[in-house]
Amino acid sequence: MAEPESDISDPVVQNPNNEEEEDVYEQSDDDEDEDEDEDEDLESQKAKLRNRFQNFFRRIQHESVPIRVHDVVIKGNTKTKDTLIEAETASLKDASTFKELFAASSDVNFRLQALEIFDSVKITLDSGPPELPGTANVIVDVVETKSPLLGEIGVFNKGEVYILNVFFF
Repeated sequence: MAEPESDISDPVVQNPNNEEEEDVYEQSDDDEDEDEDEDEDLESQKAKLRNRFQNFFRRIQHESVPIRVHDVVIKGNTKTKDTLIEAETASLKDASTFKELFAASSDVNFRLQALEIFDSVKITLDSGPPELPGTANVIVDVVETKSPLLGEIGVFNKGEVYILNVFFF
């Protein structure tokens, strides 16, 4: 009786005494084991990294972790003078811990939004220069308001806001 086609197409069945082909299959099994080991290693590395971040954030929230603000960088303002934003962000430089820096950042964000001259304010904390450990740079990114009723003319100065109202009818 004839053998089924599936047995004929299998190289081990065609040549059951060929040890080289069997070794190839054994190596591929080893490769699969190595891939599984690499996957497990990758997962364990991810778990370790996740734990490190969780411990870091837990430490920041509950302990007094010292930090010094190296620089406050202001981006996105074209009409608004830097001095106005710098006056509102002065409290950031006084922060001496991460907890104080987060609180000051929240306060600065609220005060800048309260001026009602920005559509959005984004404050980002970045690491300071590598040669100065324990420092941070604060990046304040603003988007200035463009009102459809007012023209593009406006000057924002420290302490006061001057807007030339140009109405379009």
